[in-house]
Formats: sequence, structure tokens, C-alpha cells
Amino acid sequence: MNKNGFLEIVRTARLTMSDDELNEAYRLLAQEKNTRRERAFAVNKKTMSEGDTVSFINNDGQRVLGEITKVKQKKALVKVGSVNWDVPMGMLSAAR
Repeated sequence: MNKNGFLEIVRTARLTMSDDELNEAYRLLAQEKNTRRERAFAVNKKTMSEGDTVSFINNDGQRVLGEITKVKQKKALVKVGSVNWDVPMGMLSAAR
């Protein structure tokens, strides 16, 4: 999913960065990832409820569909087939 070539720039730049620059870049990316996760959590917590069909990435890296059976404080129980998954709210996407 590299639409604008930015990842190739990062791959090249990492080879010329000092350790301090690399650490700072890592810190900035981790901070942005956490911000986006918190935002997704807040949106999902407000908009998703029991009975909604959602998708998420499982432990094998595959996107799976399931139905929310219970919304807890930070996670939701999602039924996929006969298996219940305990999924963080920020990892859920509304199924289309």
C-alpha cells in the first residue's frame, strides 16, 4: 500500500540517518500510531454496539468478519463462526 512512494524514501533515508535521528523518527511514528489508535477507539466506542458486523485483523494477519456480542470498557467480544474474540475497540472496523 505505497501509493506515493513515501515508504521508498523512508527505506532510503534510514540508511543515512544517525542513531539519534532514527530514534527520533521512531518516537514520532509511535506517537502518531498511538494518537490514531486512541482516535479510532473513541469513534468505535461511540458508534459500535451489540449486533454490529465488524472486521479486524486476526493473529494470522487475515481480515475476518464477525458480529459484536458484547461491548466492554476497552474491548468488544466478537463472534467469528463459533469462536469468540476479545478485540480492542480501536482494532475494529465497520464491515461494509
